[in-house]
Amino acid sequence: MAGKTRIPETLDGRFTIIIFMAMTMMTMVTHGQGFKLEVKNELTGRYRRLVYQCWSKDDDLGWRMNWPGQVKDWSFSMSVFSTYFYCNFRTGYGRADKQLVAAWDMKEECGDRQKCTWVAKKEGLFLRRWKTRFLSNKYGTERWPEYEQRDTLQRHWSQQ
Repeated sequence: MAGKTRIPETLDGRFTIIIFMAMTMMTMVTHGQGFKLEVKNELTGRYRRLVYQCWSKDDDLGWRMNWPGQVKDWSFSMSVFSTYFYCNFRTGYGRADKQLVAAWDMKEECGDRQKCTWVAKKEGLFLRRWKTRFLSNKYGTERWPEYEQRDTLQRHWSQQ
């Protein structure tokens, strides 16, 4: 059998299949492009400072403070099985504790498959969703996307 490569009989081809499946699973498990979590302060009125702490199973992003108009973001790889980011938020209007802010299954909910934006407003904590609309010229020869921002209230501030 000159010129043909054979898989050793002791492995019977199973080892090659296992390696191939493991490599395929690794590319599926981790989102290669990365993911971004944003926290934005849009508080108005007397109590405008936002203080928050975010963490995952592997990382503690620490306590942060944003003044109105400020945005803080983090980029990370998203794993199908274990990437969950939580945050505690504090404002003069109240607090929101242990709010889930990023997970693999939230990508569609955020509207932008690469980013989740959380916005603090006077009424509470909002998830900023982006809806894509496609516009075209009157002849139908050109199309372009337009992104429409929609903030959805996720939690009112509690006074605990």
